Amino acid sequence: MYKVIIADDEYMIHRSLAKLVESSEYPFRVVGEAEDGAEALLLLKENPDLIITDICMPGLDGLAFIEKVRQVRPDVLFLVISGYGEFEYAQRALRLGVEDFLLKPVSPDKFQQTLTAIYHRLEKQKRKVMDYRQWFLSHEELLLELADSIWRLDEKAVDELLLKLVHHYEEEVADEIPLPTLNNILHEKITMELTNRGLPFQDYPNYRELTANADENIKDTSSVLTQCRAYTQVLLHAVKSSRNFGSRTHISKAITYTKENLSDSTLSVQAAADIAGMSVTYFSRLFKEETGTSYVQYLTRLRMEKAKLLLDGQLHSASEICERVGYADYPHFSKTFKKIYGIAPADYSKLHRSI
Repeated sequence: MYKVIIADDEYMIHRSLAKLVESSEYPFRVVGEAEDGAEALLLLKENPDLIITDICMPGLDGLAFIEKVRQVRPDVLFLVISGYGEFEYAQRALRLGVEDFLLKPVSPDKFQQTLTAIYHRLEKQKRKVMDYRQWFLSHEELLLELADSIWRLDEKAVDELLLKLVHHYEEEVADEIPLPTLNNILHEKITMELTNRGLPFQDYPNYRELTANADENIKDTSSVLTQCRAYTQVLLHAVKSSRNFGSRTHISKAITYTKENLSDSTLSVQAAADIAGMSVTYFSRLFKEETGTSYVQYLTRLRMEKAKLLLDGQLHSASEICERVGYADYPHFSKTFKKIYGIAPADYSKLHRSI
């Protein structure tokens, strides 16, 4: 079913147009009617596939309305209705990329012929979108890696993955699928992944402008890559901004996890960065800003403090405590303890037993 919006300042006209649409043999359904462009803009929430609009309307006229819609919905089709004295306006409308225009009074037969042509255009668009999606589904793992790299603010990995996507496009589908603006195709998968990870896209409206600006005049893959890089830069900026607001929370999660898992010998800066949802480089910088020390130094200090506490309790041997604080190598544990407290853990334990 294809959704249709009708905008005309004459009630009887937009009502009769609605009846013509509903009587079509094709699956069109009128989801909204408006009497000026400003009112019609409010109906974009219905996600129309086709907008039928008059040119001369009070307030926001048809041409200004089309221009505004193009900024946010470049894919929607337009059918323009005009009077005989508005032919110049109709020509301008065609230059804005409208599908067709009809003169008033509208002939029902001509209207149905135009709807037929529009239906076939919409079907062609749908098949093209399905082709795009099929290709991208075959590269879903690559897209997930791209979303993950953006989330981790790993800009080098982001660029490498974008290069792979463009290369695969050239190798696999360039002859069958017209070169798309990858921003639009990436948009659905990447934003979904980042939204699931907690990125509040409603606070970063600029990315919508990039994903909405489909450029049909792209001639080579370098143009696609340039647009993709611009798009991912907006996403990276959004992630950075959200991290700046919530960095204390992310670092706090990593600290809590570290304290609760000191016995895990695989605990590392990589594991802590994973918990915080950041790249190692970004996590390390934020961690030092928050705590005044590196993560490795912080982890070592926590383990030694716990080891000393356990030795004070005199319930475990030094070798047992070594394992309890996450060291698989006792000599390394002993050397680290002695470096901090000036005495080997076994000697520390003997000393406290004799007191």
